[in-house]
Amino acid sequence: MPVFTTPQPITVRLDLPVGDARIIAGDRADTVVEVHPGNPGKKHDVEAAERTTVDYSGNRLVIRAPSTKSSLFGRSSSVRVTVELPAGSTIQADAQWTTFSTEGRLGDCRFTTGGEVRIDRTGALWLNSSVGDVVVEHADGDVEVTAGSGQVRIGEITGGGVIRNSSGSCWVGRAGGDVRLNTASGHITVDRADAGVEARTAYGEIRIGEVSRGVVKLETSAGEIEVGIRKGVAAWLDVSTGFGQVSSELDDAGEPSGDPADTVEVRARSGYGNIRINRSR
Repeated sequence: MPVFTTPQPITVRLDLPVGDARIIAGDRADTVVEVHPGNPGKKHDVEAAERTTVDYSGNRLVIRAPSTKSSLFGRSSSVRVTVELPAGSTIQADAQWTTFSTEGRLGDCRFTTGGEVRIDRTGALWLNSSVGDVVVEHADGDVEVTAGSGQVRIGEITGGGVIRNSSGSCWVGRAGGDVRLNTASGHITVDRADAGVEARTAYGEIRIGEVSRGVVKLETSAGEIEVGIRKGVAAWLDVSTGFGQVSSELDDAGEPSGDPADTVEVRARSGYGNIRINRSR
């Protein structure tokens, strides 16, 4: 079990073709790495764990497992890695089929994998997962997430965001900057948007719980659209549906007065589905 003295946040490089990685960040002055076979009863997993290298130099930790080949009869070998390190450390991870989970506050992170990813707190985030759910509690910075299949759920983004999902729903609790969300099949939800939103789905509903400023562009081929405008904020509406009804709770007040920043421009299109514009609750 390698232990390194790390009084400051470090940079971690993880090359784990197949397996499971757990990263725990906290108030500590050392870094501890544990490597175990994915299945202690499998010879290939035991050998892969033994051949995994752990190197630390110049505030940079590199963990590299041997490459493995998937087969029709199952994965040939996998490893389990646990890293306990100082809060604020940055992560760069590359994998073919590895699940990642983090606890505590990390710095900027970059993940490429084919498995599920669950992140507690991170700085700016770039993530590409071909298969599996992506769950992020809090991102302090900009976010770019690309998912092949699975749900994408992000609790809070303090910056802007780009979220792409080939097949699955997208949910953002709160976005501080402009966000763009796109999925071929699935619902899109942003509970609270503090800036502009652009959302497109071929088949699914789009719901913006509350927006207070910026430009909102929403489009779905088949599904309902709902937008909540914050109380006291003026809104320009350009909305239409091919088959469905358009309803609005807003009063027709003519030209908006006050700060132009407190104005929302809503452009919404649905091929088949109702569109509702209301005041956020």
